[in-house]
Amino acid sequence: MKILNLHGVGDIRLEERQVEAPAPGEVLLKIGACGICSSDEARIFETGTYHFPTVPGHEFAGTVEAVADDVDKSLIGRKASCFPLLPCMECPSCKKHEYETCSNYKYFGSRNDGAYAEYLAVPVWNLNLIEDHVDIKVAALSEPAAVSLHATKKGRIKEGFDVAVIGTGAIGLMIACFARNMGGKVTVFGRRAASLVPAEELGFAAGDSASLETSDPAFDTVFEAVGTNQAMSQAILATRPGGSVVAVGNPHGDFALSKDTYWKILRRQIRLVGTWNSTFKGDTDDDWKDVAALMAEGNIPFEKLITKTFTLDEYKEAFDFLRDKSKPKSRGMFVMD
Repeated sequence: MKILNLHGVGDIRLEERQVEAPAPGEVLLKIGACGICSSDEARIFETGTYHFPTVPGHEFAGTVEAVADDVDKSLIGRKASCFPLLPCMECPSCKKHEYETCSNYKYFGSRNDGAYAEYLAVPVWNLNLIEDHVDIKVAALSEPAAVSLHATKKGRIKEGFDVAVIGTGAIGLMIACFARNMGGKVTVFGRRAASLVPAEELGFAAGDSASLETSDPAFDTVFEAVGTNQAMSQAILATRPGGSVVAVGNPHGDFALSKDTYWKILRRQIRLVGTWNSTFKGDTDDDWKDVAALMAEGNIPFEKLITKTFTLDEYKEAFDFLRDKSKPKSRGMFVMD
């Protein structure tokens, strides 16, 4: 099978590897599609993974090709996405079934080999079954969709809420879609007019994030999906008294709020909440099952979030596209099937 193998920062190679049979408790997934996340860009070209070599790729879906002897044979041929986090099952979070905050986890695509490959063996526990009529490329959006839905739920949106999303990447746009689906009146904000094009094509009002730096807060809930000091300050300044700021973006550096901005949190009694990853097989919630249901219903335009697809052989073109900030994009994707 073909794989994209990261041997060092900036050194990713197209290679061949033998397909291995699934171990006990695993299935062999024939990968149909795998998203190219901005975190993959950082791992490949800036920070590296936790060890070399590593096959990146954590946003994936495929078809069950084979199963271990101890796994239900009826899964063969089923379409599925995969929760990429491999929890330890021993820490306090895992014992509460809050796997997304596991303190000793492994992860496909960074700590374990991921799905920039034609096949991948995964634990049956991590499978998220997808209805057959859902396009495999849409199914491969399950991970960012689950992360986005998890964040949107934290916003406690009610019908008629004025909602701002700061950030024009795939996560920001999915949050906007879910917030609209919950009854919110959504505006998407970004720094560049070109980056706002995908939001406008999805039917959202769009604006320059600099306009949020005002003394007249206009939003009940603001999602910060960028991860910068400036974006967080803008989020706070744009939030009405009693409103919520949901922190979603991975930080690009240290944060330091001005005294005046911090006062806004206190005097407006703003609810500031963090969000991380997504719930999977939780006691009361499962973002992945919710996403699978939404994909099956077809009311969320997931397919419009896929900007461009590539084969594994086109990996150089794919990463050039990913790194070209002049081109508006939501999600690039490798398609194997």
